[in-house]
Amino acid sequence: MQLRVNPLKHLFSNLYLILIVLGLSSCDFTSGLNQDILSAQKFVDQQEFSKAVGLYERVLKKNPSKTIKTKINYQLAEIYYLYLDEQLKALKYYQFIVDNVDDPLWQVKSLEKIADINFSFAKNFNEAIRAYQILMNVKPRLKDYDYYFLRVGESYFEMGKYNKAREIFNQIISQPTNPYYVEAYNQMGLIEFYNRNWDKAVEFWFEYLKRERRKDQIIKVKFLIANAYESNEKLKEAYNIYYSLLPSYPNPDVLRARLKSLFDRRVARKR
Repeated sequence: MQLRVNPLKHLFSNLYLILIVLGLSSCDFTSGLNQDILSAQKFVDQQEFSKAVGLYERVLKKNPSKTIKTKINYQLAEIYYLYLDEQLKALKYYQFIVDNVDDPLWQVKSLEKIADINFSFAKNFNEAIRAYQILMNVKPRLKDYDYYFLRVGESYFEMGKYNKAREIFNQIISQPTNPYYVEAYNQMGLIEFYNRNWDKAVEFWFEYLKRERRKDQIIKVKFLIANAYESNEKLKEAYNIYYSLLPSYPNPDVLRARLKSLFDRRVARKR
């Protein structure tokens, strides 16, 4: 699937897109449909989303015009995705937009949601990759291209396809201006960790720490480094890092348990 997007149109905000989608003209539908749609929108305004869904579904069963179907499918998708926390149910409505609407802006926004739902909620990483690759093929290149590329790498990682993931993260690391350049070091560390290449994992994570500024991420990765040292029987190094995290780690009891275990192992070694 090839999409061509006007770069100026792609600058429109999500809010503006939704206003376009929800802009209902009374000349678009019969009075009966009009009443149902207005009532459904009133339920949305009152945050009675389940009632709105019921009315919108009733309208769709009446086989309205393509324009109305499009608007209602997008509204149903957004309700399930944003408000009812039933993201999987949103998939078919976003897919309707992709399959039936010619406007590339609508297709891009719907594909982004399809990709995110498959990645974050359905854990269907093959489908996530498929959607992200369609987005990556859009001409001219979309502003979030680098994010899609990162997600493809993360999807391969989640499926255990470490060689494919490694290729992507290595490519990102070769591009210091890439916004996900730093994160790629973290991902490479995770790949090596899961492959039990403890020294290589630690090497990547120390490169990551040289560049990362977010305190919560620094703490998280230092914990992983200590874990890698512990797994590699480098008990002194693991102990020192766990100990350094005591003042800042959100669950210090976990660290104390690790420290006690390491201390006991080190004492046992000396006997």
